[in-house]
Amino acid sequence: MTVEEKKSQDESLYVVGREQELTVFQRELDSAVFTRKIMNLYGTAGIGKSFLLDEFYKKALASSVIPYVIDCESFAVTPQGFCLHVLNLVYPRGYESASDGELMSECVQALNGLADSKRVVLLFDAYERMDVLDQWLRDYFLKQLEPHILTVIAGRTPLAEPWFLSPSWRQQIIRMPLVELDFEAVERYAGSSGVHDHELVARLWRHSKGHPLTLSLVTFILEQAQLYGQDPVFSDHDTLPYLVDKWLQEVPDEELRSLIEAASVLRQFNQDSLSFLMDKQVPSAQFHRLIRFSFIRKVERGWSLHALMREAVSQELIARAPMRYKKLREKGLLYYYGRLKENETFEASPREAVELMYYIGDALLRALMNWFELDPPRFEQAGRHTMGELERYIVRRREEARDSRIELYDPHSGRTFDFFVTAQQSCLTLKRLDFEKLFQLGYDVVRIMRDTVGEVIGFAVVIPINGKTLPYLLESPRSKAYFEQLPSGRLDQLAAVSDSTRAGWFIETIDISDFADASQQTAMGHLIHALIFTGELVVESPAPIPYFIEAHKSLGFEIVPNATHREYDGITDTPTFVIDMRKNNLLSYIHRMIQNEGQLETIIKEKERPSDPLEEESTRRETAVDPILARSDLTPREKEVAKLLEQGLKNADIAQRLYLSEATVKKHMKSMLAKLNAANRTQLLKKLLEQS
Repeated sequence: MTVEEKKSQDESLYVVGREQELTVFQRELDSAVFTRKIMNLYGTAGIGKSFLLDEFYKKALASSVIPYVIDCESFAVTPQGFCLHVLNLVYPRGYESASDGELMSECVQALNGLADSKRVVLLFDAYERMDVLDQWLRDYFLKQLEPHILTVIAGRTPLAEPWFLSPSWRQQIIRMPLVELDFEAVERYAGSSGVHDHELVARLWRHSKGHPLTLSLVTFILEQAQLYGQDPVFSDHDTLPYLVDKWLQEVPDEELRSLIEAASVLRQFNQDSLSFLMDKQVPSAQFHRLIRFSFIRKVERGWSLHALMREAVSQELIARAPMRYKKLREKGLLYYYGRLKENETFEASPREAVELMYYIGDALLRALMNWFELDPPRFEQAGRHTMGELERYIVRRREEARDSRIELYDPHSGRTFDFFVTAQQSCLTLKRLDFEKLFQLGYDVVRIMRDTVGEVIGFAVVIPINGKTLPYLLESPRSKAYFEQLPSGRLDQLAAVSDSTRAGWFIETIDISDFADASQQTAMGHLIHALIFTGELVVESPAPIPYFIEAHKSLGFEIVPNATHREYDGITDTPTFVIDMRKNNLLSYIHRMIQNEGQLETIIKEKERPSDPLEEESTRRETAVDPILARSDLTPREKEVAKLLEQGLKNADIAQRLYLSEATVKKHMKSMLAKLNAANRTQLLKKLLEQS
């Protein structure tokens, strides 16, 4: 397949499944006047935002609308930098001598002047970089633009809440969340790539989870197999070395490959954690090169290898260098254990406690963590005003309940787990709930989870244990078996706990709309982990489903004697679980989990090492960076393009390597030519390699 053919195929991938977004945009172009002022595209890295903006650009041109792409990585994130960038797009001439006030005024006038005769579309890409400018754009700049100007804002996250608190803006915004492709879209893309076998399509779906970037890479493997007349049916293990090799073709540097191997044993990483695993300081320049690769994405607390890449590199490393993999895992354990020792209650950072579980848990817990996503939705406290939404959600949940299969894999041990939850079982979490009584308790005991468009997709009931809630807990079907068996002296102690504090937590229920959805399961796991690592008593009697029961055992919950009941379905014996983290129990819990996995020796052997002068000197030498990466006048994306230019790649090849459109690469080249006052690519490369 030629570069152009691959580029065309990748463009078709990112358009497949996006028909609704394209239709909505075309409808705006076809209307006499724009019905809204803002379109907000948002989704994870590799989901196809930039490709969709390219399609919007083409459609705007075809409709005689003037489009401008505003790459938020191409200018200083200040009002002045933004206005100078836009002015140079609209009327390229020297504006550097203009004052700040003049720049902003001229920018607004220039856009409105264009809109007097033709409609204009502003296409913002990588808007997540505009966080510090968001308020200025919302409250000052965009409000001054004429109605004939449509603004499309594309970023990894939706527009912030203040946009929707303003009635005027709320009515002017069209929200367009970009999610993973559904099975039909994957099937259509596979067909366009010559893959028609249903089982192969199912494998593509299973491996990619509908993520466009992953789908493109896995489909490429199948195409190569067919090209050389090989059996296109592939097994996970047979294709891993090939997959890793293809992904790592953009990483010629062995040092960077070592960093990627270290990153593969961390669910998320930053410069500090990688330095700890590598036993040396990772230079900043090297770290910045690492995080710009196409298979690495920014997450809330650092960066992460793409899930498929992380699993592939881990498995390849286990097979090729098992001792190195073991050492890296041990270093990961020590890193998060050290963070635990710094703050034994983990009240401030329960997510780091969650990460620790990835290293100290058993195979099932590791498999769950391997499945969990890094940016899940969250359960948020809900008030009485949400009762109507909750009641409608429960009706919808029961109507739409379906059987679910939860397939889990632990790359560390190679074990797989397969749980089946029937539609009837999935509704057990909805039974015997009285929201009126729950809201009367106060304390925000009810929490809800919403999807990206605000629809309720789950809820949780978490009750603090104190004198005020004790009467309810003694009567509620799920909790009374535990509280009724407590000695009278203990009940007296709980009754004496004031309303303003608590003796622990009782988890009444946690329900999600789709048991097979990784993001919803992650949100549920994060909530339970957060409660565990408050350092308190946590009591729960989950629905009697094997998946729930085994997961609680793996988490370290213990079954309470004489607290079994049949309140869920009237038939099944249901245990009550407890985990007690009070006083020094949290550290004891961690040690017990570590010991159960035979890892306690790793902790015992860890000692402070004296600093090594030779290692420090080596680190100082490593911090010397090449002239391109050292430049302060280039954006991170321009540095990536420049490094590939240094390798002699053409624009089309650079676009393929960075998963960009060729137009975007040309835009970066044009920007660098202007910044370095270079007449052509040869002059540009010469100036790029000069020491600044």
